[in-house]
Amino acid sequence: MNENIIQVLVVDASDQETSTLAKRLGEVEGIQVVGVAYNRNAALTQVNELLPAVLVVDLMLPGMRSIDLIRRVAGDHPQIHILALIPADPPHDRIMLAAEAGALGFVCRDTEFSEFKAAIEQVQRGEPWLPLNQTYEVLQDGAGELALSTQERRGRLTEVLLGIIPLTGLVAAMTAFLWRIYWGDIGVRVADLGIDPSSRMIDVLVVFVTIIGISGPLLFVRSWVKSISKWISGQPRLARSVNRIRSLHLGKLHVGRFLTNFWVAWILLALVVLSISLLLFRIMPLIMGLFIGPAILIILIANVLDLDDELPNILHLPHLDTWRVLGFLGLILVVFLLALGMEVLIKGPDLRVDGVHGFLAPKVLGFKAIPVMLFDLDEKHDPLGALYLGGNADLYVLYDPCAETVRLVPVGASRVQLIDRVDCRSP
Repeated sequence: MNENIIQVLVVDASDQETSTLAKRLGEVEGIQVVGVAYNRNAALTQVNELLPAVLVVDLMLPGMRSIDLIRRVAGDHPQIHILALIPADPPHDRIMLAAEAGALGFVCRDTEFSEFKAAIEQVQRGEPWLPLNQTYEVLQDGAGELALSTQERRGRLTEVLLGIIPLTGLVAAMTAFLWRIYWGDIGVRVADLGIDPSSRMIDVLVVFVTIIGISGPLLFVRSWVKSISKWISGQPRLARSVNRIRSLHLGKLHVGRFLTNFWVAWILLALVVLSISLLLFRIMPLIMGLFIGPAILIILIANVLDLDDELPNILHLPHLDTWRVLGFLGLILVVFLLALGMEVLIKGPDLRVDGVHGFLAPKVLGFKAIPVMLFDLDEKHDPLGALYLGGNADLYVLYDPCAETVRLVPVGASRVQLIDRVDCRSP
């Protein structure tokens, strides 16, 4: 087959009996129409089977099926370049949505053969095709809506920030409840520990932002896979290697299609990204909680509100689906609070000779149990090894992990000395 022939799949919104688009394109020199589809599902099937170089999509499919088709093909087959087909008087919003979904350009269905050929050839090279006059009309039509949407987005940002206030109160109330349950399990009142409520919220916030720093990059894996695929398609040697892998068969099993599947690539890259995040957390937990986590949170909020242009260039990322981001953050918060609640309510405090143990509770709620040696200044009692839980101006709150009892010791009659662990050996 002549390598200069461009294989094109046509998706036509016109009636199959009256459509002449495929025939017209088939008469253009250098273009081979390998298939024609008249609806989204048939188009997706033929795309997977034929893998054309260029997909010509009529934007007038009912509803938003054209946009959905473009987005699906651009996501699953980044090596296939997409050209949108428009009527003489097109709806400008569909042109903008098509470009956002992944189309490289658009051309009128009644255009001359020469322009059709030039558009397909340019798109096949991965270059945009945007007719000057019609593009100007699209930009002019969208300018008013853009100015209005910018004001709306800024208003939405204010609403989100105001909405954080009651959410913070809700989390604070829950942490206060868990504190009372946790220490109440061993007979300690939170009031005796002299803990500042604001410090508890800071602990919760730092851990939650750290979790976002670890898991947040997974939201960007889809965009990274697309970028890598696009880069590979622009490298002839790598592209040929991928095509050879894609054609691999093991008997009747088409293993090549599985190996080059988008979601397989997503899972592999996601595992790499998650491993790097966990390694960074292991080596530099403060960096993850104070820098990477907040940066990802800012980027996510900016993407949700379409305010990524307000960020420095280094933080720009392809726009993420709003509900996917909100669902992701909501899932993290729900799992986070459920795991914390289960640990506190089911497992309770785990106090050992070297301090407090646990998965989330000690870190999130700031639980502390420091091994100390208690000396009686009046020398009426022998030195006592215990865990210092907190206190106030009058009392030390101590827990004896050996006898599993709580002791309230007057501050003025004793002093404490830090030790590594409490010795429970019998004299």
